[in-house]
Amino acid sequence: MAIREYDSSARLPHNHHQNWPLMEELEREMDRVTAQWPSVVPEVQIEGINQLDDRYSSLLDTRIGLADDVRDVTQVTMTRFSRNDDDGSEWYLSIHLCKHRTDTSRIYVCGPVQATCDSIVRRLQEYILKLINYPTSGATSGPSTIESRLQHLHPAIKAGAISRLRNGHGDDALEEACKSVGARLRQLSGLVDQDGAILVGETLGRKKLIALNEGVTQTDISEQEGYMFLGMALFRAGRNPRAHRPADPEFDQDEIVEWLHIASVMHRALDRAKL
Repeated sequence: MAIREYDSSARLPHNHHQNWPLMEELEREMDRVTAQWPSVVPEVQIEGINQLDDRYSSLLDTRIGLADDVRDVTQVTMTRFSRNDDDGSEWYLSIHLCKHRTDTSRIYVCGPVQATCDSIVRRLQEYILKLINYPTSGATSGPSTIESRLQHLHPAIKAGAISRLRNGHGDDALEEACKSVGARLRQLSGLVDQDGAILVGETLGRKKLIALNEGVTQTDISEQEGYMFLGMALFRAGRNPRAHRPADPEFDQDEIVEWLHIASVMHRALDRAKL
């Protein structure tokens, strides 16, 4: 006998999908709502006039992929999809945010329990409306804020970054993250005597001791070069100013968090690297 599926949906206002802090809060809420689903598959899809179609594993990747040019983005779709529930049924949660009034922004939930579907839709609709009308209401204070903001960091730096930021050591958190990127580059390349931007340039640039792709097409070459410049910026603009002055107890947490995400992006690129 086939398992009956139920669905619920709700409409949302328009013209807010380019509010990235709101989107990040919303993604965290989706993670929390679907935490009990086994084998949840996340996806973020961006569509735009200039063929910005792509899929990303997190909203951080989305922001890096689109850089500052989001003028032509027309819609953002975030989904959570579970294939292996205990009773063999499937759960599906989608939030579709549109820029133009000709389309409809909405929440859609499908699953085996009608009451649960309705509850999730109502909860998310209230949460999104609250974030739109009161943008700071979704944020919390204290250690939980740091953990939520850094939950997507690469495992190589996540635990150390959270503990240092929690104790008020922002400069130290970034410096340790940069050290881990440098150690990774030395391990993969064998250049044990180099460090910082020079190490990045030697391994990803001039000598190309580490390849991040096949290096065949112009896109491959451009991507490799882009990560080289990104890594050099991490060391020169992120680490070096902090390494040559006393630690700043009044550090800008937002800035540190953003640099930590850059270090995380470098680690994820190195995860797929070839010698």
